[in-house]
Amino acid sequence: MSGLVIILRLIHLVAGVFWVGAVMFLNILLGPSVMATGPDGMKVMRELRRRRYMNHLIGAGALTILSGFGLVWVDSNGFQPEWFRSHFGIAISTGMLTATVAWLIGVFAIYPVGEEMARLGAAMGEAASDDARSAVGVEMMAVRGRLIRFSSIGMLLLLVAVLTMAVARYV
Repeated sequence: MSGLVIILRLIHLVAGVFWVGAVMFLNILLGPSVMATGPDGMKVMRELRRRRYMNHLIGAGALTILSGFGLVWVDSNGFQPEWFRSHFGIAISTGMLTATVAWLIGVFAIYPVGEEMARLGAAMGEAASDDARSAVGVEMMAVRGRLIRFSSIGMLLLLVAVLTMAVARYV
């Protein structure tokens, strides 16, 4: 069983570091930089979309969560209820829950809104008149607001997950 735990822990740590780090980079540095550069920033976002950045984040999140559930299954001796009532179990469960909700927000809110932004960006480039571009721009601002809101919530949930799991052994 210890070989399985080592493999699960390595997957959990590497995928989790990539997932959380990439989300923080996107929210704190890349997103604001893209917005500040206007239309040129959309070129960067198109390239990230072409390289399937969000798919990589979703995949890393899924690996992190699945390997985490595997580690909890082993640690809790098959999901025994008394483990979940311990201080350690409560802390780890809080981290599991917040990470899972963050992942669900990424899949069902951030990803679709990002796709909507890409569609609007393409429409902006195809708009024939200033009025049409202006209308698309207004819609894009509303969608951007939703994207920022969902992304910020997801990032905060991931930070809660990381922090609760980091201190779980000490509570």
